[in-house]
Amino acid sequence: MTPRWRAPVWLMGMTMLPFGMLGGLVLVTVPQLLAARHVPEGEIAALTALAASPLFWAFVISPVLDVRFTRRTYAVAGVITVAVLTPVALLNLDHPALLNGVLMLAYLASALMANALGGWLSTVIPNDSQNRLSAWMTVANVGGGGLFIMVAIAMIHALSLPVAGILFGVADLLPLAIYPFIPVTPPDARLARDSFVQFFDEVTRLFKRREVLIALAMFLLPSASFSLTNVLGGLGEDFHASMRVVSLVGGAGGIVAGIVGSLALPLLAKRMVLRPLYLAIGIVGGLFTLSVLLLPRTPFVFALAFLGEGLFQALAITCSIAITFEAIGRNNPLAATTFSVLMAALNFPIVYMVAVDGHAYQWHGVAGSFIADAGLGIISCLLLALMLRWMRLKPGTPALPEPA
Repeated sequence: MTPRWRAPVWLMGMTMLPFGMLGGLVLVTVPQLLAARHVPEGEIAALTALAASPLFWAFVISPVLDVRFTRRTYAVAGVITVAVLTPVALLNLDHPALLNGVLMLAYLASALMANALGGWLSTVIPNDSQNRLSAWMTVANVGGGGLFIMVAIAMIHALSLPVAGILFGVADLLPLAIYPFIPVTPPDARLARDSFVQFFDEVTRLFKRREVLIALAMFLLPSASFSLTNVLGGLGEDFHASMRVVSLVGGAGGIVAGIVGSLALPLLAKRMVLRPLYLAIGIVGGLFTLSVLLLPRTPFVFALAFLGEGLFQALAITCSIAITFEAIGRNNPLAATTFSVLMAALNFPIVYMVAVDGHAYQWHGVAGSFIADAGLGIISCLLLALMLRWMRLKPGTPALPEPA
C-alpha cells in the first residue's frame, strides 16, 4: 500500500526516536535516579545490564516479525508498549525486581520495534537511498538518547515523577504520526501458511547466505566497535576533567559527534564500497585512539578523545546499518529477521569490549584501555581485509552484491 504523500528519507529515519529515548532512560536516567536513592553501584550495574539484555537475544524471537501481520503493525505494537511501560518503570523505582522486569520488557518491545522498522523500511526505499536512511536512523537513535538524557532529570524535578513519566510516554508515541506516510509491504503469504518447521528452515537458509555470513564476521569481531566511548565517561579523573566537563562533553558533545558521524557516511559511501569503508573506519579510528596517547592528560584532550570516539562509533554504526540493508536486498521475506540477527551481532562486541577495556585499564591504566581497544580493532580490520581480498581473488567465488 503506497500513501498519496510519501515521507522523505530523513523523516523515515526519525521513526527510531523511541529506541534512542529508551536507551537514554535505561542506561543513564534510571541509574541516576537509583543512585540518588543510595542504591549500591553494583546493583545498578546489574539491573542496567539485565534490562538491556534484549539487545542481544531479541533476535531469537524476531522471525515472528516476518509473518502473519505487516511489519508496520509490529512496529506500532512495540512503540505503544514502550510508551506504556516508561511511566510504569519510573513509578517503581523503589521496587527493584519489578523495575527490572518492566525495563526488560520495554527494551524487548523497543528492540522488536527497531527490528520491525529495519525490515520494513529496507523493503520500501530504493537502493540509492539506503545509506541516507541508515544515517538518519542513527541520528534518531543518538539524538533521541542524548536529548532524553539532557532533559529527563530537569523535567522530573520540575514536574514530578508521574507527570514527567506520562510526558515521556507521549513523546514515544509522536513518531507514529510518520507511519501513515510510509508504504507498507504485506508479509510473505507462503511463510504465513508454512508450519513452524518449514518456516525455521527458511531462517536456517538465511545463515548460509554469503553476504550475511560476511557481515556477521565483520560485526562480531571488534573491528569498529569503538567501545572505548562507553568507558571514557569513567576516566575523567585521569584527564583531570571535572564532573561538569564530563557531563557536558558526554551530553551535548556526544550528540553533536554522533550526528556528524552519522551524516558523514552517505558522503563517504559515494567514494568507497561499504565493506572496505567499514574496515577503513575501524583502522583510521583506531589510529586516532592511539594518537591520543601522545597528548597530555588534560580536560581538552579528554573532550577530544570523547568526541572523536563518538564520531567514529556513530560513523561505524551507520555504515553497519547500510551494510545490513545491502545484505537484506530487495523483496526479502525475512527482512526483519536478517536485520535483527545482524544488529545483535553488531551489539555483541560493544559489550564484550567494554569488559576487555576495563581489564586493560587495570593492567596499565588509560594507556592499557586505549591500546587494547585500538589494537584489537585494527588487527580485526586487517584480518577481515585479507579475508575479503582472498574471497575476491579465489576462482569461482561470486562477487558480492553492490548497491545499484
